[in-house]
Amino acid sequence: MSFLLAIAARNLFRNAARTAITSAAVFFGVALSILGWGFVGGLDENVLRAARTTYAGDVLLRPDGYPTDGLTYALADAAPVPPDLVSALDGIGKWTARTAFSARVVSGPDAQRITVWAYDGVRDPEVFPRDGWKVEGRWPQPGAGEVALGYRLGRLLEIEEGEEVVLQTRTRDGAINANSFRVVGLIRSDNSALDSLGAWLEYADATPLALLGDARSHVAVRVEGDHDAAAKLVAGKGFHASTLEQECDDLLALNRIRRKSLSIVVGMIMLIAAVGIANTVIMAAFERVREVGTLLALGMRRRDIRVLFMLEGGIMGLSAAILGACAGGSAVAWWSKNGIDFSGPLESMGGSMAMSTVIYTQFNWSPVAAAITFGTAIAVLASLWPANWAARIVPADAVKAD
Repeated sequence: MSFLLAIAARNLFRNAARTAITSAAVFFGVALSILGWGFVGGLDENVLRAARTTYAGDVLLRPDGYPTDGLTYALADAAPVPPDLVSALDGIGKWTARTAFSARVVSGPDAQRITVWAYDGVRDPEVFPRDGWKVEGRWPQPGAGEVALGYRLGRLLEIEEGEEVVLQTRTRDGAINANSFRVVGLIRSDNSALDSLGAWLEYADATPLALLGDARSHVAVRVEGDHDAAAKLVAGKGFHASTLEQECDDLLALNRIRRKSLSIVVGMIMLIAAVGIANTVIMAAFERVREVGTLLALGMRRRDIRVLFMLEGGIMGLSAAILGACAGGSAVAWWSKNGIDFSGPLESMGGSMAMSTVIYTQFNWSPVAAAITFGTAIAVLASLWPANWAARIVPADAVKAD
């Protein structure tokens, strides 16, 4: 076998340019597949992280009948958290209640529709750790008439820390109310939608603005263990429970479509690579008819001829696959630690989605090994027909060939 490997490797360098061009398709196919899987896997993590750390926790509860589209905040459908639900929540983990309602923020001649998130300054950081959030200024103090705005919202309205703004909303009873607040912080969370359209008020200030009373629209829970089991424990007590994964299912479904599209693209590239490798190997066989005939005449078995040409295709595919895996895997590993910042393009396009503007790819060795194996297997299979053709050469006819 070592003798055949040496001959196969030598033969590949007879026409190095053709070998390199043929191998390029395998290289790009393997690199693209690793990059694509790492990026799509990172998008999944990004979506789940953005929801977990900003508004959903591990389990999210809304009052029965409250809209679940994530776009409508019906203050009239908010409800107090019943005592039996409080007891159940205390038993499964840390939790916090919020109330979301639509409002307008007015700064001088400018105004913008926003979503106000009323929160409990004591409980909220226990469920939503803020070590990954960036704050220019500080968070509001309860009862001080202070508000924090999303970073991109502040940029849009050109609001600086310390300026006065007016928040105007309909109260829970349907009346129009407005209060003046001082902006004490610009918040850059892990969720670009909140950064674009969100404002944060302590309950002590939000309650008189919207006449909230004890009404709560969201209860987020952070639990250890099975999210589904935790959701079942707190369901049926006047609030509907959904897990983090259920809450993000729409965005995760888009990623499942991306995975299928990626598989189609990689499959097409590998098909092109297979045709190229088959063409290269058959051309090599035609060019070496006399050589193959001489080897057969000297006693080399037809099985060894077949193996020789399959080795040439396999070495070509394996080398290109390893190089492609190194290129793609290195990029994915780098971005898994440093991330890709899309804040600039999103701001220029005015995009707003419930995900972080910094996306980290997902690196693991399984896609790398699978891509190398697939690339090599494609090359070997593509070499099978040319190798069989070469193995059927008749020595007497081969030595007379031009």
